[in-house]
Amino acid sequence: MWGILYALTKTCSGFDFGVHSYGGLYSRGREEVVRCWNCKESVDGPVCVSCGVIQPLGPSPDLFEVLGVVRSYFVTNEAISVAYRTLTRAVHPDRFAGRSAVERRMSLQWAASANQARIVLLDPLRRARYLATGRADPPESGGPTLDSEFLEDVFEMQMKLESDSAEVYDWAKNHKAMLIEELQETFRVWEAGAGDLDIVEERLARLKYVNNILDSAAELCS
Repeated sequence: MWGILYALTKTCSGFDFGVHSYGGLYSRGREEVVRCWNCKESVDGPVCVSCGVIQPLGPSPDLFEVLGVVRSYFVTNEAISVAYRTLTRAVHPDRFAGRSAVERRMSLQWAASANQARIVLLDPLRRARYLATGRADPPESGGPTLDSEFLEDVFEMQMKLESDSAEVYDWAKNHKAMLIEELQETFRVWEAGAGDLDIVEERLARLKYVNNILDSAAELCS
């Protein structure tokens, strides 16, 4: 649930008051105060403003939460890049070179996670898969089943590459645009609170085939 793990506290009244954890993700139905592991003051970022101690990351932090950007397919490259630069300035290992071994290790973990988040989220296809499945890359084996009609079209285009690369290029270019538009509409609906992301991985698998054909056709046309 939470990518960034901190000690959590509750009020004694029975209700949970407080601020959100770093990254802007809220717990559903109640909010929990995030406390610094060192000074116990509330924190809202990777470094406690009260004592200057870096905060821990969980073992599998959410990449959007790491950078503190909105968890959306439509997050902009500018927002990702700005968030990355801001974060890396705060957690850079050089800033913690004279600190304890624990803090140095946390700094390295933050830096590595920030870099991974930037790389994945700047790629719209990997970002789409991450939102849909929690993985940035396709599985090493298995994967979605593609319908036979699409595979027949792919085979036909591959056979035509040498004889009519221009036609193949146009087919691949148009098919890619159609698939991307379909992905965008799927995420628009999902982010509006309706629909699901069940088709995303299958469409991404199609895109992989189409992109390969497009690259081959472009090379032959040049």
